[in-house]
Amino acid sequence: MPGTTSPKALLLGLLRVSPRPLAVRQLVAVGDLFGLGGGAVRVALTRLVAAGLVASDERGSYRLAAEADPVSRWADGWRAGERRLRAWTGAWLCVWHPRGGERGERARSHRALGRLGLGEGRDGLWLRPDNLRAGTAGIAAQLEQLGLAPGAVPFAARDFPAEVVSGWVGGLWPIRSIADRQVRALRDIERSRARLARLARRRALAETFLVGGAAIRALVRDPLLPDEVASGRHRRELTDAMLDYDRRGRAVWSQALELASTGLDGAPTHPDALDATP
Repeated sequence: MPGTTSPKALLLGLLRVSPRPLAVRQLVAVGDLFGLGGGAVRVALTRLVAAGLVASDERGSYRLAAEADPVSRWADGWRAGERRLRAWTGAWLCVWHPRGGERGERARSHRALGRLGLGEGRDGLWLRPDNLRAGTAGIAAQLEQLGLAPGAVPFAARDFPAEVVSGWVGGLWPIRSIADRQVRALRDIERSRARLARLARRRALAETFLVGGAAIRALVRDPLLPDEVASGRHRRELTDAMLDYDRRGRAVWSQALELASTGLDGAPTHPDALDATP
């Protein structure tokens, strides 16, 4: 299935799950399976290095750069499923965000808040139900790693007026579209899983890359709200299906890359998930 992805997406998706640096010849060979020329793969690799997203070692092999690691770790959190959550007591995790600042820094900070499911409920006040197991201190540390602006203040609060809470629940998160994406992703995984063993290698690589990527995007765009706010049933079903699909995809990719001895940390998937917010 050539032409289904870009060299940049393929390289980031592959390097994100490789436990060791990969040589250019391996990256070019995988690109060829997707109908991508060696020149295009090398140009994309050079640009990713220049952007600080990919690093090269002294042997000319490549790995994901440290700068990309916090976002990659956040995206990989889907594997933990419901273990990331705790019972909701009605409290809210809040972040007061300072006004002003450099435009790029502010956008990066807002993106960090969105990645952890916080929405802006009032001017400068971002919040979410306080049901994440990491707690206020743990979430504050993760937000800082993801690019939260200096001066932002995380805190926990409760006893907001009922009408205010109702407005937040109804308006801050696209609950219906999140569920719809998860239902579609689960359907696509089930269809792909049923035929994966019969596919030629090129088709199997492309399909696991694209179908798995769509499923992960659907999972990381879930703000992990408590069931009292939005049912997590579709998220739980998709997580279980994706864990199984990831194992199948990992076997396909490890064989193609001749990594049977060390394997991969997961099946490569389209990296749009790294930019996902609800």
